[in-house]
Amino acid sequence: MTFGKPFEPGREKTGGRQKGTRNKISEAFLKDLHSEWERSGPATLKILAMEIPGVFAGLVAKVLPTAFDDEYPTRITIVTGVPRVGDPSPPPGIS
Repeated sequence: MTFGKPFEPGREKTGGRQKGTRNKISEAFLKDLHSEWERSGPATLKILAMEIPGVFAGLVAKVLPTAFDDEYPTRITIVTGVPRVGDPSPPPGIS
């Protein structure tokens, strides 16, 4: 049994979700994620930085922009409170 092509050339658009519109599940997930971030986000980041610094560094690398302005270079220092052999002393003002 053949029903033809689902997307025939020249056929008018009959609706569908507009570009950029989220479905109900993703909208609910983002709302829940935001709510949980408001509750425990900073504390969770601090625990992650101290207990699994490699994962934390990976998260930072994904979130920060990949290119910096040459005129105003950015220095990133991750302070976990755990001294490591070979680490330089912290910048002034950070203890």
